[in-house]
Amino acid sequence: MTIQHRSSSDRARTVMEVSIPTLQFTDFLVFGSCGAIFLCNWVLNRRKIYFLCFGAGYVVCAGMAAWFVDFGAYGSLWSPIGWSLTGGAFWIGLRLFDGRPAVTRPMLVLFLLPTATHGVLSCAGFGPATINAGGTLAYALHEAAAALYVLRAPPARSPLRGLIALALLTIAVAICLPLLPLRETFVRLSIVGIFVVDQVTTILLTTSILALEAEKAHAAVEAMARTDGLTGALNRQGLAAKTSGGLGQAGIIVADLDHFKSINDRFGHAGGDAVLREFARRAGSLLPGDSHLARLGGEEFGIVLPGRDQRATARLAERLRHTIGSAPVLWKEATIPVTVSVGVAALAAGEVLHEALERADKALYAAKTEGRNRVRAA
Repeated sequence: MTIQHRSSSDRARTVMEVSIPTLQFTDFLVFGSCGAIFLCNWVLNRRKIYFLCFGAGYVVCAGMAAWFVDFGAYGSLWSPIGWSLTGGAFWIGLRLFDGRPAVTRPMLVLFLLPTATHGVLSCAGFGPATINAGGTLAYALHEAAAALYVLRAPPARSPLRGLIALALLTIAVAICLPLLPLRETFVRLSIVGIFVVDQVTTILLTTSILALEAEKAHAAVEAMARTDGLTGALNRQGLAAKTSGGLGQAGIIVADLDHFKSINDRFGHAGGDAVLREFARRAGSLLPGDSHLARLGGEEFGIVLPGRDQRATARLAERLRHTIGSAPVLWKEATIPVTVSVGVAALAAGEVLHEALERADKALYAAKTEGRNRVRAA
């Protein structure tokens, strides 16, 4: 009995012959399935165009997976065009997801770079290997730039964004491996690795983006629970959450719109709502960035000013009173005169917030009983 030993090169070639069609088909299935998931999400909510972008990108990937058989050595012009369409759609989707403009000028340059590189090298008479290397490196640069965007974009940092960036960087590295000066055996294996990276990163990107969407939805619901729906100011729960970590010294203002019931009686609740919104807008434009404005109920608002003493708080309260009363609120064809009474107190370090609010509320009551449209300190 004769035992034949096969070289590693022969084994690798056999693996390639057997596995490439299978991997190509599984690539098609993974890309197509993830594309269908995103497109279904877009159909359910047409305003979320980023789902359409992700889905369209994966549909192009599925078409490329079914079309090309020479992975790692793309000689056709259609290959860099497909890369540009896929990478461009995905990056645009990420920017739209973040609420940013879809495209910037540097992005346009990177979108066109793989195709332009292929065309320039072809016209210059370079061989297939050089053309392939140039297009591959251009697309790798595109993916690396998209990964950098994901890491540096302003929305609150999330570990999920790190996973997305890692997946994009992995793609950039994997497609460059066949360009390295390796033995033919390892080059062939690196091409198989591209298929594996395609499938793993596609699943990782899809699950991470959907998880980010769920994270965004949860944050929106949480914000709604802590925000007054009419004015956009915090509600009592939101104010408690913002100040739960301890304030130290702080200035406290409680403001109440004067004769608000008569405004509702004369102009209706829609007119009263307009006054409440305008108060919140004017107050928000006046207050410093670290302050917290909350609607405590009805026509009463509370303001917390971290780090301010009572004197500084009283000065700001007087400016607030003047700003609110300096011009009527325009609503439909009516002008609604508005004034506000204000109570001021100081929160000492370690003191509970509601105690200072109660003192400011008593000062507000004094301002009301003394004739309204004035500031009183506790």
